[in-house]
Amino acid sequence: MKRLFHGITIGITIGVIISLIFSTLFAKTAFHPVSPESTMGAFYFAHLNELQIMIISVAIWALIGITFSFGELIFSNTNKTLLTQTLLHFSLMLIIMFPLAILAGWFPLKISAILMFVIIYTIVYFIIWTIEKRRNQRYIDEINDMLSKRKG
Repeated sequence: MKRLFHGITIGITIGVIISLIFSTLFAKTAFHPVSPESTMGAFYFAHLNELQIMIISVAIWALIGITFSFGELIFSNTNKTLLTQTLLHFSLMLIIMFPLAILAGWFPLKISAILMFVIIYTIVYFIIWTIEKRRNQRYIDEINDMLSKRKG
């Protein structure tokens, strides 16, 4: 339950922050939780009011947060190599994120936009993965240092 709540909270928080940044850059004086230029954004703005669009956006952001929160569990399986865990996590998150990103109105349904999404996703994933790997390695090194001092 804690993992679920944490995922929802982080997903919504990051979603709101990103939508505020993009609204500031592109919508100037209006707030758009989804891009009106995207396929789903155009649909939402044509058929729904602003409150309904915000509710849909918050629900999608929560689902994205839940996805990544539970996706971390892949790395708790110590029977698999780090490479296998990473490839499984990367693939599964991409498969789940892709339709959520479409629903979130992050890009139009065009081949060029889809390719750009996959490229950006891969770059961001690699950056986060590298940071987490280094952080975990430092943690392991600290534990090993403490253990070696105990024995010595």
